Amino acid sequence: MTPLETLKARLEEAMSGRPRQHGWGDLPALRRSLEATRLAFGDTLGIAREARIVQGVMAFRLQGERVDFVRLKYACLGLARPLDWEARRLLEDERLTRLLLQRVAALRDDPRRFGMCCRNLLTALEQATAEETPPSAAVARNLGLLRRFLGEAARDAAGDAASVSLARRGETSSPRR
Repeated sequence: MTPLETLKARLEEAMSGRPRQHGWGDLPALRRSLEATRLAFGDTLGIAREARIVQGVMAFRLQGERVDFVRLKYACLGLARPLDWEARRLLEDERLTRLLLQRVAALRDDPRRFGMCCRNLLTALEQATAEETPPSAAVARNLGLLRRFLGEAARDAAGDAASVSLARRGETSSPRR
């Protein structure tokens, strides 16, 4: 059996039945069916994600302010990872760390994109603080910057949520006279 025939047989087995039998008109059922198919072929999403993180970090190193959102999002995720041939991390470079945080801060007007970057930065912070070796002085400074940035973002998000809640109830945050 050729590899193409093997693939065909595995696809037919994983996708056997009619679309209605898989519940493809129902989004959760469709997701379950696609997940079962993906699991039948092994998880390659992690490999693709790692490649995107490496590409995002390298693009950010080279392009800085001109990097697009997708690469910025992955650069945030790779902030604490040693990804290049010299095992350098963006977190070790204060100028690049500040630039990354400035680029993310510029996304505040787009809550979805800002939130994605902040979640990725939080993941990077968790990775960096989980390391067993003590951080260098530069990494410790940049971790402080990152913590402050994420703290401010969380306070802003909480303030925005409170404002939205008050507005929905027809109240204002200023005291009534």
